[in-house]
Parts: sequence; C-alpha cells; structure tokens
Amino acid sequence: MNQSKAIPISILSGLILGLIGVHLMGYVAAIAIPKEYFMWFKENLFVELGMVILGIVEQFFGFGLLALITGYVLGKVTLSNWLVNSIICYLSVLFYFSVGSAFVYGGSISNPFAGVSILYFLPSLVLPACLIAATYIASTRYNKKINKDT
Repeated sequence: MNQSKAIPISILSGLILGLIGVHLMGYVAAIAIPKEYFMWFKENLFVELGMVILGIVEQFFGFGLLALITGYVLGKVTLSNWLVNSIICYLSVLFYFSVGSAFVYGGSISNPFAGVSILYFLPSLVLPACLIAATYIASTRYNKKINKDT
C-alpha cells in the first residue's frame, strides 16, 4: 500500500483507538482497589510506586490491549514505513485526547499531559510502546513471509 493511503488509515485508526480507549478507561478506573494494596506499599516501599504500578496496569487494560490490536492491524495493512504510520496513529490518539474528547463528552480542549510529573508520566508510555511494538512485529513478520515466498 502506498503512503498516501496509509496516512488516512493511520489517522482513522488512532482516532478510533482513542475513542474506544477513553470509553474503556472509564470502566477500568471503576474497578475497586483494596486498601491493603496501598497499605502494603506504605509499609514496605512508598505509596507513589503503588500508584505508578496501578497506573501502568490501568493503562495497559484501557489502552495497551487496544494499541496492540491496532498496531498489529496497522503493521499488516501499511507494510512500508511502519514507524511513521505508528507515530501518525499515536499523534491522532493525542489529538483525540485533547480535542476529540472535548467535543464528544463536552468540556474544554486540554493538554493530555498537563500536570503530569516525571514519575506519573511512566503509565502514559504504555500506549505508544504497545502500538509501536505491535506495528513493528506485524510489519517485519509479514515482510519476512512475503520475501520468503518470493
């Protein structure tokens, strides 16, 4: 597939990923966490580490699994320039986080990373990591299969 068709597919898949992910995140965030989880971190380590681990798990269930599926499909559909297509897809997810969710759910347009410190920035790396990894794996495996068959 040529790059002129791959860019709209990447943008559309990113917007859909953001739309479904934000909706799923509402359900994932509603899961009750026992207070013993935080008490263990308070006694043995520090509570901030417990929050980061919890954030990473929430991000993986809310966005990571969807990003793995989206990246795999994106890698199969857009064989060339897998990294560019992954980045375009991720940028469209960020666009949905800041602008699209404001239109869908009402509210103001905002920066998706506003107020995030370095420690609490780690969970937000789950989505791009899963997206780029899945796109890379899908595109290289498919390219190896094509090259082997010819």
